[in-house]
Amino acid sequence: MDRIIVCCLFLTGIITGTWAKKETSNLPLSKQASFIESYSPAEVTIQATGLGGKTGWFKNDMSKNALLDARKASVYFVLQNGTDPLLNTPEAKAKFEGIGEEFFSGINVNTYISWEADKVISSVNTNLPNGDKGLKLTKMFRVNKKALTDYLVSQGIIISREELAQAVGMPTIMVIPETPKGQTPLEVFDANPIARQAAAVVESYLTARQYEVIVPRAIEQLNNMTQLQTELKGAEEDASYQLALALGSDVYIIFNGTVAPGSGGNKASVQVKAYETTTARLLGTETGYSQTRPGPDEPLVEEAVNDAIEKVLQRVTNYWTTDLKKGMQYKVIFKVLGAYDDDAVENIQEKISELIDEGFSESKENIITNKTMDYIVWAKRNEFKKSSAIYQYFKKEMSTAKLTKVNINKKLVIVGIQ
Repeated sequence: MDRIIVCCLFLTGIITGTWAKKETSNLPLSKQASFIESYSPAEVTIQATGLGGKTGWFKNDMSKNALLDARKASVYFVLQNGTDPLLNTPEAKAKFEGIGEEFFSGINVNTYISWEADKVISSVNTNLPNGDKGLKLTKMFRVNKKALTDYLVSQGIIISREELAQAVGMPTIMVIPETPKGQTPLEVFDANPIARQAAAVVESYLTARQYEVIVPRAIEQLNNMTQLQTELKGAEEDASYQLALALGSDVYIIFNGTVAPGSGGNKASVQVKAYETTTARLLGTETGYSQTRPGPDEPLVEEAVNDAIEKVLQRVTNYWTTDLKKGMQYKVIFKVLGAYDDDAVENIQEKISELIDEGFSESKENIITNKTMDYIVWAKRNEFKKSSAIYQYFKKEMSTAKLTKVNINKKLVIVGIQ
């Protein structure tokens, strides 16, 4: 009887895993990696460290196992880590967790490595997390971020650019230099060839990603800018914003930078910022740097821009994806144009506030004065397919005053109260 009990306990231990050997995970052991540069619109360069022992995909070969783990770590970094990972929401991370072991199994990860440095940065003996003797290897890799993105889309883990464009529309983007007071962006382009070079690099990056890009070059656009500066008070203080607003871009990207001498050559640094035009929302900001090299400034500027624009563009996409869930942001401004006493203005403001609460799931009250009411509202696309529908909603439901359309520009709606 005692022997039967012992056998049963032994079998139970095997079934429950008490004495069972723990399976080795396919995920990278080290997960140590760092971003080096955006090599192209499709690829990023990553420095990654791998750990390898005598057990693994390559039996009794610590060097090959460590190298494979470093490759996995570089891909894992693009997926999960850094400032702008592909898996940038809890939902996406949870979905990937279900296929992570299969994704990192074998040498499947090599599919996403487009280049690998010949030189090993470091290779030292170490102890592995399980206590075994192993090897720690560090090397440079180039990861095909576009191929990774396509895979995640095919698995339903992240939304595709096409789905996003269909749901909320991809942003129209304009690229302009930071403009000193008293100048227009076009004047900066005319006077500064480096600014033209930087803009061309950003525009090339955007068109490679199939964004719609507005180039502020045509004579008509220049005339619009000139007229706007003479008509709008304060336009000179933020000419970039006024130009973007006049030309109808959803997002405008501003850049500025310097090329400074260093040991062994010159080094470029470029700051890139992205704003949503009509709401003035900062979508992303990043500073990129080139290596210190001798030679002309243009390649250094291009290298620095590439270092910054990838991260900023990912944040723009992240904001647009978030808006898909919450609703698109619109800036709605009410201007009192007629003569009203204070009580009448308060009654109008109360009614507008009620209509905002009733019509939109989320809103933010920015400024309320006797003459101006400034709101941010989040509008679901299935309820408000375009900005003019927001104006029509207020016009139809407003009972205490007559509303007129002052201006509708992309995500900016200005309504007059007569």
